[in-house]
Amino acid sequence: MILRVLWQSAVLLALSVAAGALVWKFHPHAPELYLTHEAAAPGELTVEEAKARMAAGPVLWLDARHEREFHAGHIPGALLLNPYDWENLLIAAFPAITEAAEGTPLIIYCDGQQCEASRTVRDLLRQTPLGDRELLILRGGWPAWQEGAK
Repeated sequence: MILRVLWQSAVLLALSVAAGALVWKFHPHAPELYLTHEAAAPGELTVEEAKARMAAGPVLWLDARHEREFHAGHIPGALLLNPYDWENLLIAAFPAITEAAEGTPLIIYCDGQQCEASRTVRDLLRQTPLGDRELLILRGGWPAWQEGAK
């Protein structure tokens, strides 16, 4: 009897997962899981555009993820600056930001398209005296960067 209940539970679970996947796949307004293939919105840039900016001149990367995620892996040369420990991280990152050449864009990224941390950091940076700095968001964040590296 117990085996029958377990078997039925497993079948129901499998059917539920399959139904959920099909609804997500065919729903006209299904959300993106991580990466999007749409054009970047104003103030955003794609991985390809970011790499083109890097080839054209200096870029300063700001990682808006949690510290443990930053230490697990980040874009080479990126500085950790997230909204979770804003004051302490800004004190550490501010010299590097202000010493960067005038006009050097700051590209901020976090965990993906739905992550708001990069937008929060951008809004907080707009309240600081950075001079004439372009503040951009990497569309798709860290997952998009990793996908673009493949």
